Amino acid sequence: MTAATEVFLVVASGGFLFISCRIFLQKKLYKDLQQLAPQDTLPGSAATPQSSSAQPWHSTLAQTCFSLCFSECSILFCMLMCQGLDWLEPRIRLLSWRIALFLLLFTILLLVPISFSLILTYRPDNPGFVQSRALPIRVAFALAPVALFIFALSYIPLPAELLLYSPLTAVTARLVTLGTTVLGLLSGLGAVSGAWGIINRSRSIPSATSIASAENALERVRSDLQDRSRDLEDYANSKPQPDGSWLSRMSFKRNGQQSSIQQEVIGLQALEEQMSLRVVALKRNRIAAEYAESFTGKTITWSWAVYCVCRVCSSAFNIFSPTVSNSSPSSASYGDIVAHILAWLFSFLSLSAIGEEGKAQFDIPSLSKQISLSLVGVIILCSLRMVLRGVTQTFHVTSRKTSASLMLLTLAQLMGIYLLSTLVQLRTTFPPAVSPVIGDSQGPSDDSMNLFATLPEYSLFGGLFDWSFLIGAVGCAFTRWVRRSLEGDVLDM
Repeated sequence: MTAATEVFLVVASGGFLFISCRIFLQKKLYKDLQQLAPQDTLPGSAATPQSSSAQPWHSTLAQTCFSLCFSECSILFCMLMCQGLDWLEPRIRLLSWRIALFLLLFTILLLVPISFSLILTYRPDNPGFVQSRALPIRVAFALAPVALFIFALSYIPLPAELLLYSPLTAVTARLVTLGTTVLGLLSGLGAVSGAWGIINRSRSIPSATSIASAENALERVRSDLQDRSRDLEDYANSKPQPDGSWLSRMSFKRNGQQSSIQQEVIGLQALEEQMSLRVVALKRNRIAAEYAESFTGKTITWSWAVYCVCRVCSSAFNIFSPTVSNSSPSSASYGDIVAHILAWLFSFLSLSAIGEEGKAQFDIPSLSKQISLSLVGVIILCSLRMVLRGVTQTFHVTSRKTSASLMLLTLAQLMGIYLLSTLVQLRTTFPPAVSPVIGDSQGPSDDSMNLFATLPEYSLFGGLFDWSFLIGAVGCAFTRWVRRSLEGDVLDM
């Protein structure tokens, strides 16, 4: 296979991943985020009715950022697989790796923050935004938080050995430092949330009677909406159109009956949408509550709660145990007891003993790292719903489409940071680059062609993750305890 063919395959793969992600976002994920977003306010809906077919600019921008982040992360993992399997030429792998890593860092550090700032500072009620003389001031105001973010990121301290690497590696190390802290806090939040479900099991199950009552009320609202819409249409057809004169236009504008019917239809439409969402939520909550009360649901819930507690204890053990703190750098990772037990059990399977001379194909420490990393990813996914809702509440966003765009940008940044941290974590578990042919004096060295040479070692970040995980868990547990205590005091009063 020629070098041009390999370059074409890499570019075509990236384009295919980008387009596939955009299609998935438009058909599934973006609509789900709109359901998660808060309900549009009634005055906004009445003043500026939006067409469902028109896609706002911030939606396109957010979907582009997410698709670019996803495609570049996928290319990075594909290049690691190609290195382990000795596919593609080393120079093609390294060039594709560097371009994908640069685009990923550009998306996380610049494109997503700029998009976030532009969406928050944009005012849809100003039609002359682009032609306004104050456009440079508005752009500078939108880019100021991004510049402060980059400036603060440059002051993250790094170990002395990382300062000797390329600027790309130094930027990656600073981003991994920030990402490890954020992921640790989110993991601690998710772990406490998973264990708190066992402590606070006072979940009310919506009855079939309440669901039937909500459905009947929804049908009545829909019937009223159809009647008023028909009245509005009949009234509009019965009224003569203005002939263009000033007096006829003023007389037409003074007609308040049609405006009153229009406002009533808009209010019924908003009420119908809210009641539809309430019926869907009641049915979903009933199904979830019934599943949680079943044997399978209780088993999964208790098992997950036990793992979350064990993960918190493991982080505390990794921090305060001198044996773990002084261990070898290769063992500093997302270590936890459950992952070690699962890796030890997996080593007894026949699938893990197919290597040479009867030895296990994966050693227990490396397999434990991968299992623990996957479980941490599940913990982060469990806390994403709370984080995404907090994003829209923090910035007081009331539009569903704007909220969905902000959520999608947050997801893109978290996904990029998590996958980048995963690459650093997997530096010791992936096989090294295949050595060049013996006798080829002009061939590149292993160090120069190894993709992991552009990434920092994860041993520098293991303790940071444990500290941030423990701080997030303690803070979330304290907040939930205080809220529960205050709610109990209110009920007693």
